[in-house]
Amino acid sequence: MILKCIIIEDEPAAREILQRNISNCPDLSWCGSFEDPFTAQSFLDNNTIDLIFLDINLPGMSGISFLRALLKPPLVIFTTAYPKYAVDGFDLEVVDFLLKPFSFERFFKAVNKAKERLVHKPDTSVSRKITVKADKRIYQIDLDELLYVESCGDYTTVFCTDKKLITHETLKSWEEKLNGFSFQKIHRSVLINLQKIDHIDGNMAIIAKHRVIVSEAYREQLINQLNGRNITRIG
Repeated sequence: MILKCIIIEDEPAAREILQRNISNCPDLSWCGSFEDPFTAQSFLDNNTIDLIFLDINLPGMSGISFLRALLKPPLVIFTTAYPKYAVDGFDLEVVDFLLKPFSFERFFKAVNKAKERLVHKPDTSVSRKITVKADKRIYQIDLDELLYVESCGDYTTVFCTDKKLITHETLKSWEEKLNGFSFQKIHRSVLINLQKIDHIDGNMAIIAKHRVIVSEAYREQLINQLNGRNITRIG
């Protein structure tokens, strides 16, 4: 396993030591060094990295604040001359805390911890499930199986790949429940799974064997959302 890594360190001597250690470690691939968090952020916006060697005392923003600001942080090993920050590292679940000056053996041990953490990283590809109460039962529905939700007054019909459930919930409550996932309104009474749409035919969204109407008010927004998803549009 080769870990792609970067260094965020404002001291030239410290950067050189880290780069030398990385070059002597066959499990690491050095992808760049940065003197401050802002230039590093620009790189992270366009590249996938497994590990950051992150100094804490940095110009403009501390390494701790930078890590807290990252939405999807890679693995992090703190490098600092100040042991007082060890508690912050623990709270932020960093891989390790290297206190300067550190030996190559100590560096290598931290890298092995990162490899171990990456191997046992939770599988985020597993679909999330939601709880649905219907027919006096409680169902666990995988979001991958949920096609669309259609409301009628205070009730909603939940269309899944293998079943249809009627729940005593409003569409608004479903919007809140599915917020952050790939669901979008295509009609004032319909919320659809964008990933399950086969194609658009005029004002109809074809999803599995269902034809679901797309209102004019939502059609342009839907087309924009589907851009890049290779969804065929007819008409």
